[in-house]
Amino acid sequence: MKLSYWLKCGVALAAACATPAFAQDAASSAQADLADVATVGDIVVTAQRREQKLQDVPLAVSAFGAEALADGKVESLVSLDGKIPNVILAPVGAYPFASAFFIRGLGFADVESSFEPSVGVELDGVYLSRNVGAVQDFFDIDGVTILRGPQGTLYGRNTIGGVVSVQSRRPSFDFGARAQATFGSNGRQELRGGVEGALIEDQLAGKFSFLAKTYDGYTKNIDGRDMGAQDTTSMRGALLWTPTATFDATLIIDYTKDEGTGPGVENASLPGMVLDLAGQPADTDGDPFLTHIGDDVFSNLEAYGLALNANRDLGPVTLTSITGYRNTKSNILSDFDATPIPFLTVHRDETHDQFSQEFRLASNADGPLHYVVGAYYMTQEYNIATGQFGLVFGGPTAGSTAITSQKADSYAVFGQADYEVLPGLTLTAGGRYSQEKKTFTTQPLFFPNSDTFDADFDDFSPKFAVNYKWSDNLMTYAQYSRGFRAGGFNGRAGTFAAVGPYDSESVDSYEIGVKSDLLDRRLRLNAAVFTSNYKDMQQSVQQVIPGTNINQTLVANVGSAKISGFEAEATAVVTNAFTVTASVGYLDAGFDEFTADLGDGKGVIDRTNLPMTYAPKWSNSITFNYKESYDFGQVTAQASVRHMSDMYTSFNVVNASSDLALRKANTIVDGSLALELPDGRWRVSLWGKNLTDEVVINNTFAVGPLLAARVYQPPREIGVDLSFNF
Repeated sequence: MKLSYWLKCGVALAAACATPAFAQDAASSAQADLADVATVGDIVVTAQRREQKLQDVPLAVSAFGAEALADGKVESLVSLDGKIPNVILAPVGAYPFASAFFIRGLGFADVESSFEPSVGVELDGVYLSRNVGAVQDFFDIDGVTILRGPQGTLYGRNTIGGVVSVQSRRPSFDFGARAQATFGSNGRQELRGGVEGALIEDQLAGKFSFLAKTYDGYTKNIDGRDMGAQDTTSMRGALLWTPTATFDATLIIDYTKDEGTGPGVENASLPGMVLDLAGQPADTDGDPFLTHIGDDVFSNLEAYGLALNANRDLGPVTLTSITGYRNTKSNILSDFDATPIPFLTVHRDETHDQFSQEFRLASNADGPLHYVVGAYYMTQEYNIATGQFGLVFGGPTAGSTAITSQKADSYAVFGQADYEVLPGLTLTAGGRYSQEKKTFTTQPLFFPNSDTFDADFDDFSPKFAVNYKWSDNLMTYAQYSRGFRAGGFNGRAGTFAAVGPYDSESVDSYEIGVKSDLLDRRLRLNAAVFTSNYKDMQQSVQQVIPGTNINQTLVANVGSAKISGFEAEATAVVTNAFTVTASVGYLDAGFDEFTADLGDGKGVIDRTNLPMTYAPKWSNSITFNYKESYDFGQVTAQASVRHMSDMYTSFNVVNASSDLALRKANTIVDGSLALELPDGRWRVSLWGKNLTDEVVINNTFAVGPLLAARVYQPPREIGVDLSFNF
């Protein structure tokens, strides 16, 4: 039978067997044999803006510490794709440093800055207001926390689907230095390094780390060019100041420069599309990693940011201030037709700035009441010039440039209180009031002038929850939460009439969950069932501008959808050296109402038969980890298997009758083997990704009736890491 079948059955069996009754019987019968077996360790997270053990947080949360990230060779957020139930962490195909993150079927897979992200991504507590730049190589990372479901009462803005939080390592007062060299497939060469220590004893510590990377890419063009090539330089500096026992402040400054060719894009146009009729049908050479791009494409990103996190212990409460600034510049030339002829070339040049300030007061008392209240402000501004040229406009160099810009200000006040009304029984109530103001200016393609538009949006998002701790090792919870995503303007509108604005959308989410440590804490099992009602749904649709052959992408409030499912995560400590972790996620997602004109000549009709994107029915994983110390050093071996069922990777009207955008079910196997010498200073690791060399589509997107293009995920890659710590 297929590996995916056994993966589903194995995870389901583990969950079914781990009932309290079974756990009690198994613990009694195996107590003598397993008395010396280690237990599942505690993970401390700040998912509710205060330090808590993961098992005490009544939310669907997954956390990965620095050791787990290193053992799994997690080199960016997309390396975690498939390891968390009902979570998709992929890059936008044509723009590899932009995120296409989806949680429980809610997400965003576009680089257009006028559209708001659905999944919140934060770096060192600073919310990233745009997905461009959210996919970068990890270096010196302390941990990743992923919260599923709306988190509006405590996190940033627009966290309608969930939150992905990345935390870099804080400086230590102890001197240390580390370095890691990597050599791998497709010309991969990487050097990571860092040094830290006290600058003023017990008061000021500093750290500097860097990453240098060159990579040839995993796709070749027909003319011999490397596609997907990268030349990356990243640096991060940090200062930790602790002048008194009641105050600390951490300043983190990061910089990244990424220059490359952009991904290898393949022509996937359907028969009857304009590109096909022009004599350039879909690529049929049979090699997904051989492209036929004619343009001299490139993909460059430069980003830097600052995060200042300060905490003052005032006795009954702690005051926290988080100040953030980020600047991102991207310059990308894409050959969307992926053919030797100059059919459609797109040049996108963007700058984006954001500044944010957050203040929080969190209670310190050990009594029955815990609370967090705060205020949040963010201002951001972007400018984009998007040039479109090619034969589609009448000649190789014919075309025009659309110019757009936007300034947006966001304000919010929020709070959440947890009160233990009876021993073990805690009630939670919270809410967030948000207000957003946007000023949008656009000069569409072929327009001689620009126009400016204004809009305001506001919302109140409540949360109510109850949890009960039956024992130190068992908790159940139920919650209702509301998520909000602000409306906006259509940055790709081909006329002023199509600019908008479109309205805000909301999600009402209901969830019941359990968190448990069983078998004398040798088995951890967490599970949740949920349903989400999606209202005034913002859907990206593509239309042809009336009277032209020019395509425009618009957002419309098309109706409503319902997404239901369940998820479970389990960790089993089989022996002191051998641990198994597994997860299973199931989604049932579909449109309840969807009425729109999708530019196919059928007008405004019911479209509920179209599938939702990035919503696979099954997302399952299992990881085997072996770690044991010998006289010659510590050996770590890991094997990870991830399975995901069919899913559509872009929204298009042809999805009703074609599998053009379908990523078929796939199973990915990764593995690593490492040896760390007894002194703990030297470590060598052999690793492999996609060891079975499965061909997996990253995404396929259509440009209206003009063409369709496809990008694949990497094939099998292997490499070696050599690390030194002092």
